[in-house]
Amino acid sequence: MAGPLWRAAAFVQRHRTGLLVGSCAGLFGAQISYHLFPDPVLRWLYQYWPRGQPAPLSPKLQRLFQEVLQDMGIPSGHCYKAFTTFTFQPVSAGFPRLPAGAVVGIPASFLGDTVTNTNRPVVIHGQRVDWQSPAGARLRDALTLSHDAQKFALARELVYLESGAATLQALPAPACLAGTWALSVGAKHALGLYGGPMTLRAAFNLMAAVAGFVAYSFSTDSLTHALEAWLDRHTASLSAAYSQGGVEFYEKVLSANLALRSLLGSPGEKLYSPSGNVIPRHWFRIKHLPYTTRRDSVLQMWRATLNPGRS
Repeated sequence: MAGPLWRAAAFVQRHRTGLLVGSCAGLFGAQISYHLFPDPVLRWLYQYWPRGQPAPLSPKLQRLFQEVLQDMGIPSGHCYKAFTTFTFQPVSAGFPRLPAGAVVGIPASFLGDTVTNTNRPVVIHGQRVDWQSPAGARLRDALTLSHDAQKFALARELVYLESGAATLQALPAPACLAGTWALSVGAKHALGLYGGPMTLRAAFNLMAAVAGFVAYSFSTDSLTHALEAWLDRHTASLSAAYSQGGVEFYEKVLSANLALRSLLGSPGEKLYSPSGNVIPRHWFRIKHLPYTTRRDSVLQMWRATLNPGRS
């Protein structure tokens, strides 16, 4: 056992710089590849398939999408594709300035009664939605968005795509890996661990890996929080109608989560808090801003547009 282990350690020691560069490049590429090849990957994941066939983008959703593009003044040279998704919120991926372009999934629920039709079964988390129940009626109302709320939800995705923030989000993993490697090598040299037993170095490497993961989690979550806050502010600043639509959008998201909390019973109570926020799965990580925080931020901007002298 010691022979192969020692040979592996010696190989890593001789080629550690090349292995580090390759690992960092691999991590960055793995996270960015989703955006480099958005179509058909995004469609495979989120395409809405009623009656066993992919739903085409309806003229109503196409007009909505073009209206938001015009409101934002996006150049015609930027490549965008849209399709209908089964999700309750828009999804997106890609880089509109690249030849592959960007892809935006528009929820079928934006059509009104397409998803909430009582004659068509809808299954969420393995349970069929009873639209006649009080919680089902509340969910149906939460999925019915005004024109301005729909525009805010789409514009937020377009702001994200236009900013190229996906590249920034792919940086923490390779950066933390490189930083952990550099600090651990320096610390082992300073402590003289390279002259000691391999078990001691292995234990130190394990502690360094744990510290690196903590740093990665903190940096990723902090970056996501800052990005989400910036996206909301930038989208709401387009106009008073967009900020008002943003307030309605997040109110409806919270209302939908509360309805799901009631519909799903015990599993719903583990997924959503009494305020409608998503409960974090890990006690040491909060991957996204709470919806109540995002709503209050947009609400503050909307009030500022209504009373500019008091902002």
